[in-house]
Parts: sequence; C-alpha cells; structure tokens
Amino acid sequence: MGPADLEKLVEGLNLYKDPNTLVGVGDDAGAYKVGESILLQTVDFITPVVNDPYLWGAISTVNSLSDIYAMGGIPLTALAVVGFNSCDLSVDVLKEVLRGCSDKLREAKTVLLGGHTIDDKEPKFGLAVTGIAPGGKFLTQSGARAGNLLYVSKPIGTGVLVKALKEGRISQGDMEEALSWMLKLNDLVGSIAWEFATACTDVTGFGLLGHAYNIARKSGVAIYINYSSVPKYEESEHLVKEKIFPKGATENLNFVKDHLKADGVDVYKLILLSDPVTSGGLLFTVPESSEREMLERAKELCVELWKIGRVLEPGAYPIGHIVVDG
Repeated sequence: MGPADLEKLVEGLNLYKDPNTLVGVGDDAGAYKVGESILLQTVDFITPVVNDPYLWGAISTVNSLSDIYAMGGIPLTALAVVGFNSCDLSVDVLKEVLRGCSDKLREAKTVLLGGHTIDDKEPKFGLAVTGIAPGGKFLTQSGARAGNLLYVSKPIGTGVLVKALKEGRISQGDMEEALSWMLKLNDLVGSIAWEFATACTDVTGFGLLGHAYNIARKSGVAIYINYSSVPKYEESEHLVKEKIFPKGATENLNFVKDHLKADGVDVYKLILLSDPVTSGGLLFTVPESSEREMLERAKELCVELWKIGRVLEPGAYPIGHIVVDG
C-alpha cells in the first residue's frame, strides 16, 4: 500500500470520533486526549530482515517504537504482535526474538504489558505501542513551511541490503554498519525534533521519497531533495546499480512518480531513494533560524543529522511535488 492508501481505504466510513480525538488515521501515530495528557498510539510489525532471531526482535522493536518518536513522543507501554508457526520453527527461536525485544524495550524504558500470537506460515513480529506527548505537544506530518530545511537522521538502503542477504549475495557480516543503525533508537533525535521541528515522520516502508511526499502533500508544500546529500550505505548503491533491489522500491517509485520532478537524475538513484527502509531514521523540517541551535543540541547528544534539502517557496511547483537533483 502507498502512503495515502490507508486514508483512501477508510474514506467514507463513518468512523467514530469524539472531542478528545486529536489525530486519527493517516499520521505516524494517533493522538487522543485523556484528562490533561495526550496519549499516542501506533502498531507495526515486520517479517525477518536478518537470520539472527535476537537481532530481528530487537530491530522490529526499534522500528515499532519509531512512530512514537516521530511524533515527538515518549513510549510508555507495548503489546507484542506475533505471527509464528511452531511446526516449522522451534519455540526457542521465538524466545530469542522476545529477548531481543526485551532488551530494546528496557533501553527505551517501555513496559511490555502482554500481546497476542497467531499461527502464521510467515513469521512476523512487532508491537502496538502507547506513548505520551510531553508537555501536551506533539508533531505531525503537516507542519512544514516554505523555507524550512529538510533533515534525516539515518542512512537509507536497508531494503536493498536485506534483499541481497536473502539472495545470498552478501553475508550478515556485510551489513554491520546497517545493523548498528537499525538497532539505534530514535529517542534522542525525537527529542530534538520535538524541540525544533515543524513536521516529522520516520523513514520506513514507503522509502525516503514516499515519506517526503507524505510531508509535502499534508503540509501543502513542495520539497527539494539533493541526492548527493542523502546518507546511504555504499554497498546498497552498488547493489542497486547491479539491479538488485526489492520489488517494493519500484512500487514506491511508481506511487510518487506523478509527483516527482527529477530531470537528468539516474533511475538507480530514484530507486534507492524509494527503497523500503526498516527501522530508519526521522525525516523532519526545521526553520532555518533554528538550525544552528538544533545542530548544537545534536552535538551535545551525539546525534548525527544530515541536511538533504528544503521546503520550496509556494508556487514554484505543485503542492505535494518532490524535486530531486544530484
């Protein structure tokens, strides 16, 4: 499904809302007011991305928590969502998955309250997460403004590497750099975004272009991205040039192509920008006037950030357009 498909799916449904419903379907997480607090809720799960069940559980946990961090929130509790066939896999495998999950939840200071398991031929693991908006403030994808700068906090290309790993073209050892990033919580960068960003989302299955498009169309702006400024795994770029990439990358690119201006940009670059990411970083916009203070805060917290583009002035391109060069 593309970035806007879920919204189209529920369009016309008589969904119940009450005055406490602050954000519904279509953003990284829902937001609901309870007394003086604002709760954030999300759910996500993935199939195995590596051969090690412990790492899969840990990566899936980081991935699930990211939607809360993308709203500038703090995760509080989680419920496990498990698809598993004990006839094909040992229960010990699932225990390792849960051990990886447990270690990351402890790092995130998030309580596992329970969960649900179903029999499933294809293993799946993830979390439904509830968090809180600190100070009653949260971020959405709809706050980007003309002149804002566009930043991202992790490299792209994990989908390409996972595809190559599953096909035996690379080993898990070739993914050490990517694994270290996939295991990195977005908590610190989320706190930076909460303080300085105007709009924010996490880079996951729709690829960098798909998530940038989400910000652009919801904010009523157009966005410029410089490919050469985007952090990417060197091996993933080589693999894409050899036409090794997941089907999802092509589907993501096809979804945004009518909203894309990329004259003279090599197709392999657009494919990599569309690569479905697992446990990616945060993509956010920030006023240029706040950039210096934001970067100082990032340095204090040892958070790496890459400036990859900007929000364009109104009228330069149609709303929702993504302009790519490099």
